[in-house]
Amino acid sequence: TERDPVTLECTVSGTPELQAKWFKDGKQLMPSRYYTMSFEDNVARFRIESIMKEDSGTYVFKVENDFGSSTYQSIPPSFTKKLTKMDKILGSSVHMECKVSGSLPITAKWFKDGKEIADSAKYRSLCHENTVSLDVNYLELSDSANYTCSVTNVAGSDSCSAVLTVKEPPSFLVKPEGQQAIPDSTVEFKAVLKGTPPFKIKWFKEDLELVPGPNCLFGIEGSTGFLNLYSVDVTKSGKYTCQVSNDVGSDSCTTTLTVTEPPKFIKKLEPSKVVKQGDSTRLECKISGSPEIKVVWYRNDTELHAGEKFQMSFIDSVAVIELRHLVADDSGDYICEAVNPAGRASCSTKLLVKEPPVFSRKPSPVDTLKGTEVSLECEISGTPPFDVTWYKDKRQIRSSKKYRVTSKNYHASVHILNIEASDIGEYQCKAQNDVGSDTCICTVKLKEPPKFVTKIHSLTVVVGEPVELQATIEGSQPISVVWLKDKEEVIRESENTTITYVDNTATLQLAKTEPASAGKYICQISNDAGTRECIATLTVLGW
Repeated sequence: TERDPVTLECTVSGTPELQAKWFKDGKQLMPSRYYTMSFEDNVARFRIESIMKEDSGTYVFKVENDFGSSTYQSIPPSFTKKLTKMDKILGSSVHMECKVSGSLPITAKWFKDGKEIADSAKYRSLCHENTVSLDVNYLELSDSANYTCSVTNVAGSDSCSAVLTVKEPPSFLVKPEGQQAIPDSTVEFKAVLKGTPPFKIKWFKEDLELVPGPNCLFGIEGSTGFLNLYSVDVTKSGKYTCQVSNDVGSDSCTTTLTVTEPPKFIKKLEPSKVVKQGDSTRLECKISGSPEIKVVWYRNDTELHAGEKFQMSFIDSVAVIELRHLVADDSGDYICEAVNPAGRASCSTKLLVKEPPVFSRKPSPVDTLKGTEVSLECEISGTPPFDVTWYKDKRQIRSSKKYRVTSKNYHASVHILNIEASDIGEYQCKAQNDVGSDTCICTVKLKEPPKFVTKIHSLTVVVGEPVELQATIEGSQPISVVWLKDKEEVIRESENTTITYVDNTATLQLAKTEPASAGKYICQISNDAGTRECIATLTVLGW
């Protein structure tokens, strides 16, 4: 460098007396305060105390004796092997080396982007004969620069440069997170990269490399690597590996995609169901979707829990609830709700628990007169609405000029107008609902005049003896019985006379006959339909 001293020296041989001379650019140099010259023991030395830029040039040493002369010329340095462009990996070391020709001594200096480099733990320079080198250790990204080697001797200088690029292999600052998705959605994986671009990126599902297409797009934006998957389905679930590389290395990392199908009812509950009170029933539906699916049952808004009343199961995609010993209060909306991490779904059914109809009041048998009206009335218990049907002699009857059929809530009736002989017979009422039926039967008859089954008989008795006249009767009730004597006199009860009508038997008893008891006795029977009579003679002896 400038200001440092430089010494040139030559060793010569020959027969004394030898004379030495030094020339610069053809002009002889003389000793002065700038130059020192010596020639001892066949070694000639020339020293420049403080070299300056203007000291550059061609130096010639000439030695002579009486027999002849010899010269030595100083040659400027030049590079026979220059530095070349270098790519190195972060953290490694680099050895820069070049070859130089020219007259010794040669000094070498190294520069980074024009700034001189001093030897240290990081930088180590070496200049040996015609080889000049620089080792740089623990390479950092900041060591990327233009490196210059400058060589100098007394005759001149030369330099050569090359660029060192320190590259970092790729690595993941932020790895792509695992994703959960539902079918037909879009999934995006992102990774933040570290290292020296440009990067190349590849994505693999399991061991299969992905190819860009309508449902797959990947690439790098800045320092972010991405993979977009469109319209995913359950087949896209699995492990995804991101592989990133540059020209000095590569790295990879793996993430997962779980495509979870929300629950879906592939067989719903039937829309409604009717069950008889006291019975049991079973509701079931079939559910698809990704595990794990949780099934919860509700009645209206109340969650149902397993117990004696309700038993639940969810096996092979089929959800079942069994309901036991049902009562009317168990009616309501039964809802099955299915939940998994991807969503929820529900379906419902309307359950009606009904009591079958039962006739709580039935019509009594009817005896009526021709031309009258008859009303047959029933009361029904159970769960309405009831379907009520009337039959006469097993043939259905409907409202008409003859019949007025009514049914409302728990009451049912048929009104028969203008009774005729053809209206006589068996009437049946049938009430039914969704869970059962009941029937009741009523007979309608026309009233008939009363009839003697056995008549009173004529008797002959002695005065003072008791007498009993008796007849048995049949016919439509009520039947009235009147006893007459000798066609006009109505016989009434007295101390001696007892009249009874019990169990269709009419009886007249005289405790003691008297002479006046003799005569014709008439038993007259009547009802709404007519009158009949029979006559017997009582003969009294002994007067």
